Amino acid sequence: MPVGFRVIRRSSRPDAALLKGFAALHTADLSDAMNRSGTMDRGIQPVFSPIKRVVGPAVTISAPTGAFNMVKIGMEQTQASDVLAGLVADGAVRDASEIQQDGLPTFARGITTVMGPIDGPGEVNVPIACGGVVVNPGDIIVADADGIVVIRPSEAEEVLVETARLEATHDAVQPILLRGEVTNIAKIERALRDQGCTFVDG
Repeated sequence: MPVGFRVIRRSSRPDAALLKGFAALHTADLSDAMNRSGTMDRGIQPVFSPIKRVVGPAVTISAPTGAFNMVKIGMEQTQASDVLAGLVADGAVRDASEIQQDGLPTFARGITTVMGPIDGPGEVNVPIACGGVVVNPGDIIVADADGIVVIRPSEAEEVLVETARLEATHDAVQPILLRGEVTNIAKIERALRDQGCTFVDG
């Protein structure tokens, strides 16, 4: 099997019920729950706005030269609800107006008019680096207007529990914030003083 030029077919995917647990979760909360791990850098952004939320297992493509045939082979490997790493692209995409017209949620580093080569090497369903994060085939991708996070299926249940805890905390303080009050100000002032901040009464 030639390294750098192979297509790995796979049929296993995370359980649908597990994926459903992420359907309404915001990427910011997921990032907090995972202590920022699995969070792609903000250089990869929605190609158009507003954009639909994306939740699903990853089909990964490594196409170092941008070979379009490798991308198409990767697309052929997808099933309903899969997230193709070509639609979370660590690079530029083209035909943005058509993508928007079709309503296909697409995240990329930019937009280009230039088409890449048709032929060339690449790999499908191998570990890749995307947005500064290692993405394995079958990892759970959650993408929305705020960003993109990657969750390992083996850690998904733990992430769901921690995210629910964070959301409950946020919900509890929301009425206070809506009144225009700042929460935990005494604790914040103590922490700042411990860090060497000086408070001067005017």
